[in-house]
Amino acid sequence: MDIQEIKDYLRIEHEEDDGMLTLLEKRAALYIQNGVGTVDTTNDLYKMAVTVLVGHWYDNRELSRIGNNSYNIPHSFEAIIQQLRYCYTKEAESQ
Repeated sequence: MDIQEIKDYLRIEHEEDDGMLTLLEKRAALYIQNGVGTVDTTNDLYKMAVTVLVGHWYDNRELSRIGNNSYNIPHSFEAIIQQLRYCYTKEAESQ
């Protein structure tokens, strides 16, 4: 996935965090693959899941947060993952 797509979604205009965003993107892709199985990396829902997860990890990268101990992954990410699971299950069944 193009790192610029992630930066555009997160409204990041500087290049200082490109290395971290690239690393987070690779980890998000692996996280999603472990949760869904084989994925089509060109699927727009997959790209959205990667972007949401990278954004979550990017925003919550500090070790502790005063006043909020919860770093739950957004519900939108879980909904997208469910759609990806359903999508790939249906494709596998039709083959």
